[in-house]
Amino acid sequence: MSQPRPARPPHRISDIWKAPLHDFPIRDEILYQYLPLSAEMDVLEVGPGSGITAFRWASRVRSLTLLDVAQGNIAQLQLALSHIPNVRFICADIGKPELPQILSQRFDAAYAIEVFELVPDPEACLKNLGALLRPGAHLLLQFPNYPPPKNPGVTYFAERRDLDRLFRDAGFTTWSVYTLALRPHAQALYRTFHEGPLRVYRRLRARPASNRPLVYDQSWTFQQQHRLESFKPLINAVWLALSVAMGCGGECFTATPTGVDILNRNLLVLATR
Repeated sequence: MSQPRPARPPHRISDIWKAPLHDFPIRDEILYQYLPLSAEMDVLEVGPGSGITAFRWASRVRSLTLLDVAQGNIAQLQLALSHIPNVRFICADIGKPELPQILSQRFDAAYAIEVFELVPDPEACLKNLGALLRPGAHLLLQFPNYPPPKNPGVTYFAERRDLDRLFRDAGFTTWSVYTLALRPHAQALYRTFHEGPLRVYRRLRARPASNRPLVYDQSWTFQQQHRLESFKPLINAVWLALSVAMGCGGECFTATPTGVDILNRNLLVLATR
């Protein structure tokens, strides 16, 4: 997995009030460690969530297209990121056959982080990604490969050969599958200062847990964002401090090559068109 490493986007104090409100996804670190992005690249992000990754990485690439099936989230992203000139917003289904015609563009890199498990038709999804990428382009997929009820997603793979077949049929020339895990330093901080407070909050709410929505604008984070907007500087400041602290221990993730046993693992797939 030795590849040229881009510079990590700097943490800026102004991000506290300028960055979109978010629930501290550590997807930026996954991109930094495993997907080489550069200023000459046109990049596709599938499932942009709150837009925090686009906010941090757009200045490092030539263009960044955000693809989301949720119209409500696309509208929110346009409000939050419209000041960034090289970001494009597309509301469409990653599994629809007409998607390459809708986007009318090919890309040098694409990534989907914690999205693939929510896609009802993974075969159509990968075929579209293959069609949208230029020869030699890179794809990063990260997703929890767990069956229900451990994972509320609709897609998982019991056997490695099923996943391999989809990549082969989608036209990818090479791909590697890894088990992704936080390193001990980052994991201790993440559990203590992110997962711990969320567990306390959920107990205080005293409501039964619901399945994770398949689209972002049905999520609790999206639906509560207007109520939480006044707390955005405080929330973003906490996440900024946590991100810096996790990075002080070196790289946050470790990726271990997998064999045929991929079920019940947090997977990272790196592929080349």
